[in-house]
Amino acid sequence: MLFRVIISPQNIQKVRLDPVPDSVDGLKLEPKSWLQLKDPFDHQYGDEDFHDFCNLTRVADLSKDKISKEFPRLVSKDLSKSFFEGLDGRCVLESLRCNGDDDCGDGSDELGCNKVYKACNQPTEEYYGIENLAKGINILNGKLEAVVLDNRYYAGGCLPHFIQDVRFRKPYNIQQYTIETKGSYDFTMEAFESYSEYSMSESKATLSKTSVSIGFAVPNVFEFSFNYNDHKYKKSVKKMRNFSGTKRKFIRAHSELEVARYALKTSNLMLHPEFLSRLHALPLEYTYGEYRQLYSDYGTHFIKEATLGGDFEYTVVLNDERLEKAGYTLEETKNCVQAGLKVGAQIKKVYVAVGFSGGSCEGLLNELGDSTKEREMVEDVYIVVRGGDSETVSRLAAKQLPTPDIMQLWGDAVFYNPDFIHKKIEPLYELVPSQHSNANILKKNLRRALSEYLKEISSCRCSPCLNNGMAVLKALAVDGSWACWSSWSTCSGKTQQRTRQCNNPAPQNGGAACLGPQEESADCL
Repeated sequence: MLFRVIISPQNIQKVRLDPVPDSVDGLKLEPKSWLQLKDPFDHQYGDEDFHDFCNLTRVADLSKDKISKEFPRLVSKDLSKSFFEGLDGRCVLESLRCNGDDDCGDGSDELGCNKVYKACNQPTEEYYGIENLAKGINILNGKLEAVVLDNRYYAGGCLPHFIQDVRFRKPYNIQQYTIETKGSYDFTMEAFESYSEYSMSESKATLSKTSVSIGFAVPNVFEFSFNYNDHKYKKSVKKMRNFSGTKRKFIRAHSELEVARYALKTSNLMLHPEFLSRLHALPLEYTYGEYRQLYSDYGTHFIKEATLGGDFEYTVVLNDERLEKAGYTLEETKNCVQAGLKVGAQIKKVYVAVGFSGGSCEGLLNELGDSTKEREMVEDVYIVVRGGDSETVSRLAAKQLPTPDIMQLWGDAVFYNPDFIHKKIEPLYELVPSQHSNANILKKNLRRALSEYLKEISSCRCSPCLNNGMAVLKALAVDGSWACWSSWSTCSGKTQQRTRQCNNPAPQNGGAACLGPQEESADCL
């Protein structure tokens, strides 16, 4: 039987059963339990085919020619099945009805059930962070947007995955979710003689956290180096830029914990019903405004792989003149801070740790260890924490040296509240189902719109920002910045090229050259 559910805005009005026709365009439809297939040979031709058939096809579109062309193995094996069509048009196997899961994405497959046969007979938990992993991401600002993947679809499966005696249930879309134990509470230390050195290193570190796996060139990711959407991060970056052009030194301590690795299946992903509906609604005749709105709502990319965990960054801004008067070199200062991070507020233990005698580190670490103390050498401290719960993050964000005990508490909290550490992303157009009747047209239009969208908002369209954006000393080094990309060349061998110049502004007075390639190629649209 094919179940159709009629729902009013207020409540369910009625449930009626419509009989499935004996055939559709000559294809005989005989309801048959998938679990009754007799031999393993049938399974290798069945599970994925039937799932893809339901995932990518509407019941109303069934025809012998369509199935013969797109799912030939179903016809050749003479397999048949009854299907259920939800209110949103998603087609699922009839056997997934009344199993306690929202397989249709709108709850309609669980309505009108006399009895519910749960797929899982024991309680299970969701993987940590699974909701955010299902969202699109805007590469221009790092912001997570609306959900594009249905990571709460299980296809009726309930293979348990135990993590520290907790039973988790693996969603259909997930290829891998493994627990990692990499990282420690030790800090990697870096020292910088100027803000330019610090900002360049920070930019490279930020960019290393995201890789773009694409078959189409987008404006280089180096252009978006500081566009994190995290409010506290942006606030810290803005404050740090106030030290541009001043005589300040910087010491950065960084600790990273990996708790899990996540990877999607390589194909046949189950899309979120609302996102799939938006794809279906896109006009085949290219209209930039409508395609642009999709990217605005859902982001430009989706997360293909990710490392989850926690990230703690502790940056000390030092007054160069006062540091010199106190007799500290930058390397000695870095060693003092590193030793202080190992023992926290127990300043007296630092002397032996760094091999100094007397009070070599005491003055500096007393300034770091007590946020209420008047500071001379330490101008400020900036802390960025990702992952963990609000309590431990608040304790770490205090402008004083964290103790090993606080770091341990934060690490424990990160396990249950991880954030992204590293991620691999792919363009949103790669989610267009290949079995969609107009998949090639949609992907071509989405690729074209992505190129326009990124070009429209690229920083290369801004006027040159001289002297690193501040009125500073005349001879200060000025870092280079990219101008806009040229137009694409004509296609040659199915590829096209474009170039850009590092003159917006060009490097001056020994400033850094632009990061990223001057030339790039892409497949022809």
